[in-house]
Parts: sequence; structure tokens; C-alpha cells
Amino acid sequence: MNSPSRPGGRYQRIVENIRQLPALPAIVSKLISVVNSPDTSAEDAADLIEKDPALTTKVLRLANSAFYGMPRSISSVSSAVVILGFNTLKSLVLSASVVNLFPEKGGASAFDRMRFWKHSIVCGMAARDIAQSIMGVTFMDPQSAFCAGIMHDIGKLIFELFTAQDYAKVCEYSREHAVPVSDAENALLGTTHAQIGTILADKWALPIELEQTIVYHHNPDAAQKAESVVAVVHLADVISHSLDCGLWDKEARPAQWALAQDMLDIDDARFDSIAASIGREIDTYKEFFSIINS
Repeated sequence: MNSPSRPGGRYQRIVENIRQLPALPAIVSKLISVVNSPDTSAEDAADLIEKDPALTTKVLRLANSAFYGMPRSISSVSSAVVILGFNTLKSLVLSASVVNLFPEKGGASAFDRMRFWKHSIVCGMAARDIAQSIMGVTFMDPQSAFCAGIMHDIGKLIFELFTAQDYAKVCEYSREHAVPVSDAENALLGTTHAQIGTILADKWALPIELEQTIVYHHNPDAAQKAESVVAVVHLADVISHSLDCGLWDKEARPAQWALAQDMLDIDDARFDSIAASIGREIDTYKEFFSIINS
């Protein structure tokens, strides 16, 4: 995709570091390709998953978890695939890969990984519920929205991994000045997690709706494709922050695009209802995280 103009120096060093990151595991790349194919059956996906014992365990754990609340035990991978859906599988394998490929550093850090994942997963939950609520307005798989919500802030992990000291200053600036993290990134680093995230999306050849969401979740009016998914995640991000699911307590909330709700035909009452519902379910994020982190 055509990226915005970039600053040099520090940005170029980060890009070089990203290029040295491992590719997605072969099983993950293959599974993403398989589930994105319109000709794929649940059995095709199950056959691939069963070749990887660790992934098999994760899929069965998720299908039987309180996160989905199935009334009966799911013992076969093919049944789990049918219940979870292809895009949930994509969310699972991508987020588990990110946990493994972006190891947490020891020692004190201004960047709280647990809070990062809480924000990302709650954002995914909110995006899923928003997508379900607008099925009559636009066709969107709620699990595709869930996946986009989980991956939208991947650029923050890149900053924290490769520029930990600088990013600690970004977090401190955001706290002290009560400005959104992206504004602090621009002020101190000359680029944002959205701009950095697209480099990883390109390297991993992520689907276009994920790439567009990573780049434009703070300004969905600029999205070039997958506009509805980007707008859904933008609103889900607002909800996640409104529930105080940020990198720290009372993190400054990014501005909401004024036309996002109109674009998706979501009035204030429905928006508030979705936020309240997510607030009641918020602790279920822990189960999803425990699975991807196992």
C-alpha cells in the first residue's frame, strides 16, 4: 500500500529491526492463507491445525472456554473450527504468534504488556459486538472485526521492543500532558504506532482489512479499503478506552471521528448499550489471553 511520508533516522532504524524479525511460523502463514480462501472447508482447516499439537490444544481450549460459553464439551478440531469460525482462528494464531515473537523484557518497564493485551482483546470484543449490531447495515463477519480489533495496536509492541527507553519517555509524556499516546509518539519520535505497524503488516502479508485497520484506526476517514471494518475498530477503541482499558489508568483517549457512528448507522443509545455490555463482560479477556500466552 502507499504509505504516508516518513521521517528518517530513527524511523529507518526501526524499519531495519522489523525486517530482521522472524517471518510468521509456516503453519500460521498457511492457515491464514487457507482460511482466507473461499474454497476452504472446516475439514481443510482442521487437517492443517491437527498437524501442530500446540495449535490443536489452543483451538480446543478456546472452543471450550468461558470466552465462548458452549453448552457442551467440544472434543474434535473440526467441530471447534465450525464453532469458532475461520476469522477467530486467524485471531488466535496471529495473537499467539505476536506473544511469541515479541518477548517481554525483564525488569521494570513503562509499558505494561498485560494492560496492552487487555486493551487489545477488549477492543476486539467491542468490535465483534459492534459488527453484530450492524449486520443489517453492512455485511461484516463479527469475528473478522474481532481479529482486527486485537491487532490494531501492534505498532506499540514494535516501539516497545526496539526503542524501549524512547517509548518509556513517550508514555511519560502522554501521562504528564494528558494527551493520547499517538500524539506523544509524534511529538517525541516523529512517527506513530499506526505508521510503524504497517511495516510489520507488509512483512507478514496480513490481509488488507488488518493492514488498513492498523494504519487508520485513529483516522478511519482516510482508509482506502475495508472502510467499515476500520470504522468499527475505531469505535471499539473508543469503547475500550472509555472502560479504562488503556496502558495505564485514565490514559488519555484518542479523539473520536465525528462521522464514525453515522457511517455505521449507530445512534448514541446503541453505542452506549454496546459499551455497557462489554463493561459487564470485560474480565473474560483473561481467558483468551491465557490461551494465546500458553
